[in-house]
Amino acid sequence: MSNIVRVIFRAIAYLSSYGIAVATSAALSSLLAITFGIYYARATNFPVSDLMLWTIAGSAAVAWIAHALQFGILNKIGFPGFTRSVLAVNRFITAQPTLAIRTDLQEKDYRELLRALTMIPINNAVTAVLWVQIIFAAIMVAAFYSVKLETDQYIRGVIMDVIFSFIHGGFCLILSEIATGTMRSECKRIMNEKKIPFTDRAVTTVRLKLAFFITLFLVTLYISATLVYYNRDNLSTIFLFTLVATATAVLMAYMIFYLIYSALKDIENSMDDLKRGGSGLIFTKSIDSEFVKVATGISDAARTIKDYQANLEQKIDERTRELQESLGNVRALKGQQDGDYFLTSLLLKPLSGNYANNRQVKVQMFTRQKKRFEFKTKTNEIGGDISLAHSIRLRGREYTLFLNGDAMGKSMQGAGGSLVLGAVMQSIVERTKLSPKEQVLYPERWLKAVFLELQKTFESFDGSMLISVVMGLVDEKTGFVYFLNAEHPWSVIYRNHKAFFIEDSLTLRKVGTLGVSMGIRVQTYEMQPNDIFVIGSDGRDDLMLGSDEEGARIINEDETQFLRMLEEGKGNLEATFNACLKRGDITDDFSLVSLTFNPEKETPSERLGIRSKISEARSFIRTHDYTAAITHLQTIHKISNDNKHVARALAHILLKANRLQEAAHYFDLYSEESPGDTRAIRLLGSILMKLGDTARAADVLTRLKIRNPNDEKINAQLEKIYQGMAN
Repeated sequence: MSNIVRVIFRAIAYLSSYGIAVATSAALSSLLAITFGIYYARATNFPVSDLMLWTIAGSAAVAWIAHALQFGILNKIGFPGFTRSVLAVNRFITAQPTLAIRTDLQEKDYRELLRALTMIPINNAVTAVLWVQIIFAAIMVAAFYSVKLETDQYIRGVIMDVIFSFIHGGFCLILSEIATGTMRSECKRIMNEKKIPFTDRAVTTVRLKLAFFITLFLVTLYISATLVYYNRDNLSTIFLFTLVATATAVLMAYMIFYLIYSALKDIENSMDDLKRGGSGLIFTKSIDSEFVKVATGISDAARTIKDYQANLEQKIDERTRELQESLGNVRALKGQQDGDYFLTSLLLKPLSGNYANNRQVKVQMFTRQKKRFEFKTKTNEIGGDISLAHSIRLRGREYTLFLNGDAMGKSMQGAGGSLVLGAVMQSIVERTKLSPKEQVLYPERWLKAVFLELQKTFESFDGSMLISVVMGLVDEKTGFVYFLNAEHPWSVIYRNHKAFFIEDSLTLRKVGTLGVSMGIRVQTYEMQPNDIFVIGSDGRDDLMLGSDEEGARIINEDETQFLRMLEEGKGNLEATFNACLKRGDITDDFSLVSLTFNPEKETPSERLGIRSKISEARSFIRTHDYTAAITHLQTIHKISNDNKHVARALAHILLKANRLQEAAHYFDLYSEESPGDTRAIRLLGSILMKLGDTARAADVLTRLKIRNPNDEKINAQLEKIYQGMAN
C-alpha cells in the first residue's frame, strides 16, 4: 500500500479497530458497485419509485451499520464485533499508535491470529455480498408495491444484482487482501522467530483474480453496449460512464498486479537474503495458492541449506564414517564375490579347453570373458562363453569333437550355464571313450543323441538357463564336418584369404528352450586342404561403434563385419580379436574356435597308379567281363588299401553284377571315406533293404534323415522299414 493509504488505515484502526479498518474496503467497493448499478439502471430505463429510493437508502444504511458492528466499530467501548476471524484480529492486534501484534500471545493465539488474517478477506467479501442480496430483496419488494415491474424488468433487476454483487465482492476481497498482507507476513515472521510451527494456507488463486479482471472487462463492455443502445442521444452519460469504467478497470489491474508484484518481490528479497548469508525464508503476504506453494518450497529449501551450512562439518564427518563403513562392507562382499568367481573359474578350467590330439585337424581357441576380477593378487576372468575340443573314436575312425557355447546371463549366471554344459559334455566324452555301444554310432546319430541329452539336462531348469551352441565332429582323415547350430552365430570358412558363411538360416533353438520343436538337423561341410573352420559367440558381433547425438550406444548390427575382421586377421584368432577392437568396443564375452584341416598329401605317383589300375578295370567292363574287373580291383584294393577310389569302383561294378552282399561291403567302406557322397549312402541303404538287413538299412538311412529331416524319399523308405519291423 502507498504511504497515504497506510496512514489512513492505521488511523482508522487506532480510532476504532483493526477489523473496521479492513472492512473499510467494503465501503469503497460498494461505491464502485453502486456506480455501475446506477448506470445500468439508467442505461436500461429501469423504473425507480420514491419508495424504492427510500428502501435503497435505508437498507444500505442498515447494511453498512451491521457490517461495521460485525467488524468491531465499537471495539473501543467493549464490543469487538463478531465472527471468529474478526474477534481474533481485534483482540490480538493493537494500534497504539502503530499497528502491531501483541507480545504476550501464546502459541495457540498466534495460530488463531494467522488463520484470522488469512480468512478475513474472504469473510469481508462474503459478508458484503450477503448484504447486497438483502438490499436487493428489499428493493424488489418495494418495486412490487410501487412500480409493478414487468417480467423483463425483473430480469434486468437480477442482472443488476449480479453485476453489483460481482463488483462489490471482488473489489472487497482484493482490497482486504492488500490491507492485511503486511500484518499476515509479520505474524509468520514472529512465529518463525518463536519456533512456532505453522502452515501457509491458500484461499484464492492468481487465476481467479485474472478471471475476475477479464469478467469485469466483459461486464463493462456489456453495460457500455446497453447504455449506448438505450441512450443513443445522451453522449454525456455515455462519456461519463466510460471514464468511470476505465478508472475502475485501471484500479483493478493495478491492485491485481500489485499483489503479483509484491509476491515476486518477496521471492527476490528471499534470494538476496540467502546470498548474503541470511535465512532466505519467505513470509509471503499473498494468499494465492501459486505463491503460497512457491514460498513454502523456497522456505523449505532455505532451511535445508542453512541446516547443511550450520552442520556441514559434522555431517561430512558422519557421512565419511558412513561411507567408510559402507566401503568396508562392499569390500568384504566383493572379496566374497571374487572368491566365488575364483572357485567357479577353477571348476570351469578342466571342463573347457583343447584336449584334441589329432594331427591332421589343428584346433585353436581364443577366449576373452567380459568379467575380469582379482583374487589374492591373481587376475582372472569369468563369463558365459565356453570352448572345448576332444579326440573321440566312432566306428573305428578318429574324430575331433569341437564346441563353442554362450550361456544366458552375465558373470555368475552365465558361468553357471557353462559349468553345467562343460560337466555334461565331459561325462559324454568319457562315456563314449569307454562304451563300445557308443562307438558304433554314426557321427550324425552321435551328435543327435548328445544334443538330446543336453536339451533334457537344461530343460530341468524350466527355461531359466539357456545356452546357444555350435558343436560338431571333424573326420580326422577326410576333413568332413558334421555340426549342429543351436541359435549361435553362423559358422565361417576361411579359404585363400577370403571368409564366407556356410549357413544361411536358423535350424535349432537354444539348448534348454521349452515348448519349441524344430526337429534336429545335423549340417555337413567338406573342408578342403588348408581350410579354416571358424565358430564363435555373439561377442564377435556385439561391438559398440560409438554414441548417437542423444548419448545412446550404437551397436553393430552387421554380422558380415566379422568376415572382414577374420580376413584382416588372416584367420588368426587373436589377430581377429584385435581387429574387432580397432573397429569398436567389445560389449560381451568374446570366444572363437578354429579348426584347420591339413591332410597328408597323396603323392602324384600313387594317384597316377590308382587311376591306371581303375582304367584297366574299365576295359574289362566294356567287354562285360565283370568277373575279371572285380578280381583285378580286389587285388589292387588289397595292395593299396584304398577305401575311397578303388572301393567306389568295386562297389558300383559289384552292384551291376548283382553281387549285393559284396557291393554293400564296398559301399560301406567308401561311404566311410566319402561321407559327403549322399548318393552312395542311399545306394547302401537300398542294397541293405534288398538283402533284408533292415536294422542296418535303418541305421544307414537315418544318417541322411538327420542331415535333411524333410527328405520325403528317405522318410518313405524309413517308414517302410519301421512298418516291417513293427516299430
